[in-house]
Amino acid sequence: MIQRLKGFRDMYPEYMRARRIVFDKICSVAREFGFHEIDAPSMEYLDLFRIKSGEEIVKQTFSFVDKGGREITLIPELTPSVARMIAARKDLVKPVKWFSFPKMWRYEEPQSGRLREFYQFNADIFGVKDITADAEVMALAMEILDSLGLKNRYVMRFSDRIIMEDLLKSMGIENVEEAFRIIDKRDKIGEDAFRVEMEKITSEENVDELLSLMELRGDVDAVLSKLQHFERSEVLGELKELLNAYGKRAVFDLSIVRGLAYYTGVVFEVHDPSGEFRAVLGGGRYDRVVELFGAQPTPAVGFGMGDAVLELLMRREGVWPEEKIEVDYFVVIIPGFRRRAIEVAMRLRRKGYVVDIELGNRSVGKQMKYANRINAKFAVIVGEEIERGEVTLKNMETGEQKVVKIEDI
Repeated sequence: MIQRLKGFRDMYPEYMRARRIVFDKICSVAREFGFHEIDAPSMEYLDLFRIKSGEEIVKQTFSFVDKGGREITLIPELTPSVARMIAARKDLVKPVKWFSFPKMWRYEEPQSGRLREFYQFNADIFGVKDITADAEVMALAMEILDSLGLKNRYVMRFSDRIIMEDLLKSMGIENVEEAFRIIDKRDKIGEDAFRVEMEKITSEENVDELLSLMELRGDVDAVLSKLQHFERSEVLGELKELLNAYGKRAVFDLSIVRGLAYYTGVVFEVHDPSGEFRAVLGGGRYDRVVELFGAQPTPAVGFGMGDAVLELLMRREGVWPEEKIEVDYFVVIIPGFRRRAIEVAMRLRRKGYVVDIELGNRSVGKQMKYANRINAKFAVIVGEEIERGEVTLKNMETGEQKVVKIEDI
């Protein structure tokens, strides 16, 4: 028997029902915030990710040379594709607010919350340089989690790459991008490995100072006052006030830098307070990406949220939807009345109900057992009464059974 590939998932109907409830809720909240749904190809030129994301992402791709000799890849993230789409359209009315929920692929070692094939919700705003756009996407992220039953069960943390870059350069660290990459994976590799990697680009004393800085978190005004760093205090203070207006709260945390090189300002992540899981979502401002594809400079901010960690958190908190299949009506057919039964089923389906129907020639008893197995709310028994425009309706939960007019169902 051929097994499924490592890092991939089989999704049976019960599981898919729960996922659909979650996915629909996420997309519904995005639409409420005025975001419009898009999609992009599942396969792109590998150079698209070299240009935007760097070799770190390229190493994780399912990439190959196709029959035409082109280097292509299954997409490991969507931002490059979205930036390409923005650059290709000169007629778009700014600001552009887009969301998507594509399937993606990354060739990395599977573990809890990390798979080789996964879905990722993305939301981005293009064309707004003001901090108001950052607040909007951060509020959207938190509203989505709140709507899924996770209110007060996560922590939104944010920082600012501009401040961190200044701090790193003040220590004499010139390879800022490498420093960000190492800082971003500190929790994954541990403090000892972090020290080893950082000491390749700076002194031991600087590493000590950096570790102290990374412990600073809390109210943004309080943290910036300790740093005596006021250049960005007005902007970040406005972000705090805007989030308050949304009814949301975030913690300023200098350890949040996001490892990808293209971020240019505020960055943020949502974490499980217990630290059991990887980041639930992450994002930030990336003002220089769209111009890489030949367009005019276009400010941008957004985030991505993978389905795997979100599911782990929702399961642990007891808010993952019940996994079961169910239908509104199952049509039970008395021999000789199949055509009339189909008419009844179609009448109910056109009213918007979920309706299954007997496709074999099982006895009424076996049909009723099957209706119970698929969690039908009602059984509609079609027999002789149909000639009078009636059917027998059985409530599968209470067992109550009565003859009713078809139009009364």
